[in-house]
Amino acid sequence: MAQLNIQRLNMQRREQAGFSLLELMTVLFVAGILMTVGIPAFSGFMANNRMSTTANDLAITLHMARTEALKRRASISICPSDEWSEESPDCTAGSGFEDGWIVFVDAVAPANPDMAHTGAQDILFTHGPLPDGIDLDYSDAQNPLAAAPRLIFGPNGFPLQQLGGVNTVFNFQLCDHRGDANTGGGVAAGRWIQLTPTGRPQIYREQAQVQAGANPAGGC
Repeated sequence: MAQLNIQRLNMQRREQAGFSLLELMTVLFVAGILMTVGIPAFSGFMANNRMSTTANDLAITLHMARTEALKRRASISICPSDEWSEESPDCTAGSGFEDGWIVFVDAVAPANPDMAHTGAQDILFTHGPLPDGIDLDYSDAQNPLAAAPRLIFGPNGFPLQQLGGVNTVFNFQLCDHRGDANTGGGVAAGRWIQLTPTGRPQIYREQAQVQAGANPAGGC
């Protein structure tokens, strides 16, 4: 008899452990609300993080190239390259920095840079393509570039305004699908990176700065 009562008690406990239809519907309703609110917020967080990381990577490249120019007393060049992962990559005609880039020792003073390197030993570092969904535009100090983008730091760490009569890059504009959106607190979805005359990169993240008329790259 005692064993029968124990079995009945266990069955009652199992019956009480389930969810009623009303409880299940309530849980699904709340979960739907959380997903509706949470997914866009998470997507925005991921987009912000991707943009910040990309801008920082580009600024770090510029800073390291300038540092190497000063240290080596040499001209250090940066050019687009879709061969960035090869043992001895070259600048790639028709490519942009969004396809990847290489940084190399171009010439040791008093020789003049010519955007060419002699071998793998001259390659200082490389970078792969930009993340999907991020667009890059660039311009010189005054007008859009007339030829393939390039950037050269002289032995004094200053960027060259021109090479062979062709303007070099001084402004980089990063944008994504959000355009010129305000992501909160006046922070822009995109980033403007400007190379100062002394060669120091400056990242602008405020929407008023990125979209300002002073930005030669035009904003997002």
